Amino acid sequence: MSAARLSSSPKSAEKATCKTEASSTYELVEISTGGKLSRHNLYIQQLGPDTVTELSTFHVAQNNQIQDLHSRLVLDHPRGVSRQLHKCIVSHSTGRAVFDGNIKVNRFAQQTDAGQLTRSLLLTRNATVNLKPNLQIIADDVKCSHGAAVSDLEEDQLFYFQARGIDLQAARDALLFSFGAEVFERIPFEAFRKSVSSQIREVLKG
Repeated sequence: MSAARLSSSPKSAEKATCKTEASSTYELVEISTGGKLSRHNLYIQQLGPDTVTELSTFHVAQNNQIQDLHSRLVLDHPRGVSRQLHKCIVSHSTGRAVFDGNIKVNRFAQQTDAGQLTRSLLLTRNATVNLKPNLQIIADDVKCSHGAAVSDLEEDQLFYFQARGIDLQAARDALLFSFGAEVFERIPFEAFRKSVSSQIREVLKG
């Protein structure tokens, strides 16, 4: 099962629950350019062995916007695979992003392969991001990893573009879009993917 969604509502709070049967695949791609408040609570529970879960999210928090993602993935059966990639850009000093992601690998979920990565880009000095990536591992025969990184646009990357005759604004736009491209490219529907990419380019120019 694949799901792709673009959210730009002025204010939204959503809750989604997904239960994955044995040998099933669930893929979620979420793009949120927000409104004043955007919160998504996501709960996924594995009901059988050999499941695959892939979660890819990209959020942009602008002036007076809050982007808030809480996700929980529970693995109870053997040989599950889960991949979570969360990327966020906070582009204004009054913007805020929250990521609270929990993956729990219970006792019988042996040979689980789980990975979680969250990366955030802060474009102004007072922009705020709160990260809480969390792996709870009870099984002993697993391959699990997680990581979190917060950075700003690197001057050497901008210089690289400018040294090749590309002006500063165009260089900035290209770097911001490429930061989220790994998520956009996972949208399974070509027409929707192109539409979303076009909208994101406009948002990031702001």
